[in-house]
Amino acid sequence: MNPFVFEIWLHVGRQGRCFSYQDGNNLDIDLGDVVTVRLKGRLMQGLVVNKRHRSKINLNENPKNISLNNVVALVQKAAIKKEWREWLDEIAHELFVSNFQMLKAALPPGWLGRSKLSNRSKKLWWVKLSTKIFEKNISTRQLELKENLFLNGGGKWQKDLEADGFSASLIRNFVSSGYGEREKRVFHFTSFEDEKLLKAEDPQPLTVEQKLAKEKYEALQSGSALLLWGVTGSGKTEVYLQIAAYELSESRHCLILTPEIGLVPQLVDRFRKRFGSNVFEYHSNCSIKEKIDTWKRSLETTIPSVFIGTRSAIFLPLSNLGLIVLDEEHDSSYKQEAPMPCYHARDLAMHRAKKIGAKVILGTATPSLKVWKDIEPKGNIVVAKLNRRILNRQLPIVNVVDMREELAIGNRSLISRYLKKQLLSLKKTGNQAVILVPRRGYSSFLSCRSCGEVVQCPHCDVSLTVHRSKDGNQWLRCHWCDFRSKINRKCGECGSEAFKPFGTGTQRVMDHLERELEGISLLRFDRDTTRGRDG
Repeated sequence: MNPFVFEIWLHVGRQGRCFSYQDGNNLDIDLGDVVTVRLKGRLMQGLVVNKRHRSKINLNENPKNISLNNVVALVQKAAIKKEWREWLDEIAHELFVSNFQMLKAALPPGWLGRSKLSNRSKKLWWVKLSTKIFEKNISTRQLELKENLFLNGGGKWQKDLEADGFSASLIRNFVSSGYGEREKRVFHFTSFEDEKLLKAEDPQPLTVEQKLAKEKYEALQSGSALLLWGVTGSGKTEVYLQIAAYELSESRHCLILTPEIGLVPQLVDRFRKRFGSNVFEYHSNCSIKEKIDTWKRSLETTIPSVFIGTRSAIFLPLSNLGLIVLDEEHDSSYKQEAPMPCYHARDLAMHRAKKIGAKVILGTATPSLKVWKDIEPKGNIVVAKLNRRILNRQLPIVNVVDMREELAIGNRSLISRYLKKQLLSLKKTGNQAVILVPRRGYSSFLSCRSCGEVVQCPHCDVSLTVHRSKDGNQWLRCHWCDFRSKINRKCGECGSEAFKPFGTGTQRVMDHLERELEGISLLRFDRDTTRGRDG
């Protein structure tokens, strides 16, 4: 029997607790392993955080000589490394949270606690061309689908076909007509069946400013940061790609962070075109199994790889990490506000880079004030500017309209006269326009004009949004918990009936444009109109 007693941290209570177990099944348990144990008859997964030799245990700790339970199974060997754990403990100290609270935030969800991951492989639909020849008439879209399958070696995952624009009903009709076949196959998240089809994209020629930025990066000392300050369209991503290529050639991993999940696919696409299949995602849109698979790969891989994700990806336990990129570093989404621990991914990236000798690139067109005050010569952040767009393209023309002046001349419309003129010209020019509205619904909130009370959600402490149906009926809705209620006639605070909706949502803008822009096709695109199978 293993001579050690192991302290295993289990997700019990708010902070978690450590319990003592023995390795009676000779599983070769050690520090940093994720294991399965029994606690009050329930199977739970926990982390080995300490071990003590039986001979050094004080007998007073176990006066009744109570026997220890055995560890049931080994889930993951060396799930965390000593250096990574030390860095995490330092961060916990700086953020005034417990080490276990920090550990819980860093590890992928589902690894610790009662949740038991299924070992069953995930099966998805695989679509392939039929071996039989049919002489039937084939529609244009079915012909396009057939060509797509042919160009991909005769078969492709249905989810990828749907991503290419082929609907599920089209694929079913294609199969039922005899042009294709469909079967369930095991899908592995980390396997790239189309790896042989990935052709490495050649690097683009750099401009003078891009070359200078790359040279400044290469001249950086280990643990330092470079602010890549470039206007929109100046080629910051190409600089990331070529610097990442340099780091990969030196056998070092690269970590690329982006503030929003919506920006991840385009970055993954760009990097996979350049570096092939050694590019992996880690963010909240990934399933628990996908997150754990990526975590395991970051632990075990010896091949220099690129990992792309949101702020939580800063915790990936990459050993030989050479580059950390924060794209759009000014974005507030890099800051974790709640729940605890509250951290900023930029601060963690700088701290980690100094500890392990990596380099950081902060890419933005509008640097944050925190970074601004730390640039040279007053600070230690080196600056590389990209003032010109690629191919010297002109920046778009921006017109700022003061709506107070519009109101002064009698225009009480939601849009300015200039905007209305531009929208009406679309019919002649054949162009399209996108109007961005920050809130959905009809009005942002409902307020009492007598006492100023704003109607709020009873569960979320946020203002309820006014929604309106086509027949004119209005109701209140919370965009956080989906709580709904009728609009009361009287204010709950003062009893006044002077209620008035304030603010503008997508629904109200759409109604207004339908009245103002006759003969122009309009489409409202928000969560209310796109949810559901027909969205």
